[in-house]
Amino acid sequence: MSTFDKHTPLGELVDAHPLASSVLIQHGLDFCCGGNNSLFDACQNANINVDLVIEELEAIPKSEPTRPWSSASNDELIRHILDVYHAPLPDLLSHIQQLSLRVIEVHGAKDPDRLTRLNSVVHALSNELLSHMMKEEQILFPWILSNRQPGPSAPIQVMLMEHEAAGILLEQIISLTDNFQPPPDACTTWNNFYATLKHVDEELRKHIHLENNILFPRAA
Repeated sequence: MSTFDKHTPLGELVDAHPLASSVLIQHGLDFCCGGNNSLFDACQNANINVDLVIEELEAIPKSEPTRPWSSASNDELIRHILDVYHAPLPDLLSHIQQLSLRVIEVHGAKDPDRLTRLNSVVHALSNELLSHMMKEEQILFPWILSNRQPGPSAPIQVMLMEHEAAGILLEQIISLTDNFQPPPDACTTWNNFYATLKHVDEELRKHIHLENNILFPRAA
């Protein structure tokens, strides 16, 4: 009998099986901002065979954490978000901006329109995320941990809208990079640029999932 129920919301699925996120990302199934959609509905909307996705989910390694983050305290969850996702992100964002500029300098003539637009989106995403994290760290997270009333419903709505905006920028990056596939003649820097963008995309989706589907609903 399958471990995975096709009617499970994507957010709950990733909470119970963290490594499932890699399968969902591969198929473009949005478990962060679209975490309330069931696996079946998400696959149907994307014209993907849900049974094939379940087969891939069944094949993921079983040596993953058994404790879902939904059972963690707000303090534990926020500490995890800060340590695992917030702390490394500024350096990653700086790195991809440097790589983007380097690729334009060396290879800009090969595809000037695409690379210029990609550089613009990368900078927009970086600015958006740095501002977003500052608001979470200075306003939202302390408010949640203080347990003061009223709860932070208004700041959470702002964060949700900013998550949606970041998601739109991520989709633009996916389109501009042909799903992170560099051209056949790409140099090492160009390959590293796209690989790092893919890593940022995957980490952001897991990061947003924890906030949208676990922390924010109970904090609101």
